[in-house]
Amino acid sequence: MKLRSAARAALAAAFSITCTLHLSSCKDDGTHVYIGRIFLEARDCVATTSSVDVVSGETPGECSPICMLQPRAEGGRTVYVATMCPPLPAPDFDLSGRDPVCVRALAALARNDTCLSDGGTTSPRPPVADASADAGAR
Repeated sequence: MKLRSAARAALAAAFSITCTLHLSSCKDDGTHVYIGRIFLEARDCVATTSSVDVVSGETPGECSPICMLQPRAEGGRTVYVATMCPPLPAPDFDLSGRDPVCVRALAALARNDTCLSDGGTTSPRPPVADASADAGAR
């Protein structure tokens, strides 16, 4: 009987500590996680929603889609697309949208074309019509 009481007390204490830790991690410190989706250029699709950066300010609503490029230390870049309103990640991100990859990335986001683990996607682009096949049919 004493063992059960001790086990219950230990469980209650653990629950209390967990709740306290969880609540303190949600404390409003004037920052929030900016979320978006990585564009996988080789597959022409976007990953599931994930964190992009931690930014200052209250958590905003949705805005028009944006393309963000983050240079990698070892070269190359990571392409993100998002619909979260400002404040935007900066200054490490190119937010201009001028890179040609942004057109493809935003199109994949508009199609909600999510990359699948088997190498496929949920909404692949339609195949480009073969102009030579049309010419031969005439």
